[in-house]
Amino acid sequence: MRTVQFFSEGVPIAATLRTPVETGPRPTVICAQGFSLTRDVWLPPFADAFVKRGYVTLNLDYRHFGESGGEPRCRLLPLEQAKDLSNALTWLEQQPEVDSRRIAVFGISLGASVALQCAGTDPRVKAVVCCAGPGDLERVWSAFPDFPRFKAKVDAAKREFVTTGKVTTVAVPRILSADPETCELIKQDAPKHPTWRPEITFESLADLFAFKPEDVAARVKGASLFIYPALDALVAKGEVVSMYAKAQGPKELVALEGLKHHEIYGEGKGFAPLLDATQRFFAKYL
Repeated sequence: MRTVQFFSEGVPIAATLRTPVETGPRPTVICAQGFSLTRDVWLPPFADAFVKRGYVTLNLDYRHFGESGGEPRCRLLPLEQAKDLSNALTWLEQQPEVDSRRIAVFGISLGASVALQCAGTDPRVKAVVCCAGPGDLERVWSAFPDFPRFKAKVDAAKREFVTTGKVTTVAVPRILSADPETCELIKQDAPKHPTWRPEITFESLADLFAFKPEDVAARVKGASLFIYPALDALVAKGEVVSMYAKAQGPKELVALEGLKHHEIYGEGKGFAPLLDATQRFFAKYL
């Protein structure tokens, strides 16, 4: 395991590369984390497990987060994050440990949506795993009470940011309050990770509302695996099913019965079933 750096549209991106004991070019998995998370939060256990099975893995801090560059801090722009994944792929292609013909992206929550956006716009992605991610962010948020008034506040913040450069932030647990258990996990784990600030700029919610990764699902050239926890209170089953329905080519849909959103992170009780489903998929397509 070693810390590496590459550049995404000129912005320095900090990442962690893990390699297995096997020598020679290996299949590789880029891990895409979700809402405000940094590369050391919740997904490293999956990266370690993939490495034990012979894969190279890369965990990165998206621009504006963690140890990567980008100002203002905590600005969450999912289309740019998808480009960060694509630029990570370009960097990986140059590494002697990596088989450039066999690179996959593995994403959870918003990371799943970003992973799908990357796979739908970059034909080099051999396989993509999308777990518990939304396919249309505005559709998700519009289901909440008083969304029009909330969106008007976001639009006003966006106009102010463009006009004056003023930035305000909002805590992630406040945004994800529909799922108290996931919010509690965030509050519990954030102090353990010094580079993780569980907040985003308020105006960047406008970019989230406009993010519809399912629109590019049909353009994915590789294989796609869509997974949903059956008891997910944060991202409805229908979001994952909608992405699956629009995907073309080799695709699979898996339900993780009896599991909630927060239980698929880290080494929660959803870790093993999610890893097993992903490993079977990678063995088949990667």
